[in-house]
Amino acid sequence: MNNFFQKKESLKNAFLKNGSLKSLVPLFWIFLGLTFFLGGFGLAAEAGENTIPGDLNEDGSVSGEELAASILSYMESTYLGKEEPQLSAEELSLAAHNFRHIPYGRVVIPVASEKDFITNNIWNKMGVPTGSLIYEGLVTRNRAGSYDSWLAESWEASEDAKVWTFRLKEAKWQDGTPVSSKDVKFTHDYLKDKNLKLAFVLDSVERVECPEEKTAVFILKNPDPTFPDRLSHSPGVAVFPKHIWENVADPKSYNEYTKPAFIGSGPFKYKAAEQSQYFLLEANEAYHGKGPYVKEVSRILISDASGRIVALKKGTIDVLPEISSIQAEELKKEDNIKVYNIPASKGYEIAFNCKQFPASDPLFRQALSHAVDREKVAKLLGNAKPTETVFLLPDLAHDFVNTSCNGKYDYDLEKARTLFKKSENFSVDSNGKVWYKNGEQITINIPLGGKAHLNNVDEKILKVVEADWEDKLGINLEYSNVQKDLYHQEIAKSPIFIDGMPGTLHDDVEDLNNFYRSPAGSNYYHYDSPEYNRLMEELKNSADREKRKELGYQMQAVLAKDVPTIPVCSTGTLVAYRTDRFTGWEDVLPLQAGVMDKKVLLNLKPLSPQKL
Repeated sequence: MNNFFQKKESLKNAFLKNGSLKSLVPLFWIFLGLTFFLGGFGLAAEAGENTIPGDLNEDGSVSGEELAASILSYMESTYLGKEEPQLSAEELSLAAHNFRHIPYGRVVIPVASEKDFITNNIWNKMGVPTGSLIYEGLVTRNRAGSYDSWLAESWEASEDAKVWTFRLKEAKWQDGTPVSSKDVKFTHDYLKDKNLKLAFVLDSVERVECPEEKTAVFILKNPDPTFPDRLSHSPGVAVFPKHIWENVADPKSYNEYTKPAFIGSGPFKYKAAEQSQYFLLEANEAYHGKGPYVKEVSRILISDASGRIVALKKGTIDVLPEISSIQAEELKKEDNIKVYNIPASKGYEIAFNCKQFPASDPLFRQALSHAVDREKVAKLLGNAKPTETVFLLPDLAHDFVNTSCNGKYDYDLEKARTLFKKSENFSVDSNGKVWYKNGEQITINIPLGGKAHLNNVDEKILKVVEADWEDKLGINLEYSNVQKDLYHQEIAKSPIFIDGMPGTLHDDVEDLNNFYRSPAGSNYYHYDSPEYNRLMEELKNSADREKRKELGYQMQAVLAKDVPTIPVCSTGTLVAYRTDRFTGWEDVLPLQAGVMDKKVLLNLKPLSPQKL
């Protein structure tokens, strides 16, 4: 009998060492046949609720030992009549795919508009089109504030940060052609030669050299210690295949839907599309990195918001990104649906045009900074957090945030009145109302229609502000709805406007460049501080991280004093997903809002059998 068990153990070891799923089927039946006579390993094969089938210890993967135990349990139950927990044949198939890391199943993600499938012309897409999962850049930024390799295996800068060298991975385009440094150079040259939208990302690049097939060298016009930041996001730029696009003379009018040429290097590749219906991707099994566990990603068009909610409840879709707080509360009540938050997706501010009176008076700006109830705004917006910092968001910028500036302008109307009294431009009456010195009422016209106008965030902020600025301080607020293409003209005339920016514009000390007045012109806020400009110029030429942090702290101290903008709050992105279909949604928080992110999709694993 001992000899039988030795044979069983030997067969088990052969099964675990086997490297091909094709031979798994005959080996599976041989193993099961012997198991019929020899008995099982004595391990339970039942997975916990919302656990990958066969994952007995619930560590997120199926080991060979666990798969063998599941097979034995199945055979004992099926052929020996033992009433033990078991996996179905379909679940065993899923367990085997997980064990061998072979893609399985289809994740379905809705879009509200066809343009969200993928831009018809990828060269007009804002930055690396991560939403396609097809294309990649050289590097990608993470939420920890560092960079991960994408097509670049490694990278380094010269001491003066003017020469950046990237060494490429052994990657291939999805048609089998090797990725080389010539593709990197081509992308740079093509963007500029064709005067394409994303050329501005590489404005600082003088030229790209290719000393070796897998080495690309960027020669910059000026030092840039944050060059990987430009390449990776906000907006970033992908690398495109030279052998495909060198034959396209007019990329601006090229429509990939009429002649699909979606050839990238990413973990998923184009499979099919139907205009106004769906866009289907499949796993790139020749991917140069750790590939996906999901076989297909389908983006389907559901333009109606309520229709997307119904689809999630029914299980027609697997995830619903960017839902409202009200929708989140509704979905939390549903079985097999969970809601989570991606923090600091966007930052909102009450911005000043520092050239326009009365915002040109620093005391006016300081006073109003004490007259914003950030807690109330955050509560009204839902899924928001008051911003006590100076522009940079701690969830993303980490130790670049000068915490000594936090909370400098707390909500205190008496402090606001005191500052108004200090100014030669204003007076405060016995009722606490603020007037111009000549006795006229202060009237501010605020244009609406910028990035904060989405979901009427600007109106909600002003609803809270009105209660203090109008009712308690006596400042008359007027609003005008402005067309999108005229908005920037209007804010140039108004002393105050409401703005919203992606969190990725608040994640690095380099983002303080927003307030820099270069010799070539003004900035968004028409803010001009010689001290601040000097610090920014020094920052631009400093490659040492600690030195940059020190300079950033000084710059934030200047901003806290001058107040060219009032940071109000940051909002997260709420995501709802089916807990019975895939696992791993919230294990990786993307830098950008939403779930169409390479890192997120590579982390997903199927939980239940599917038929494609």
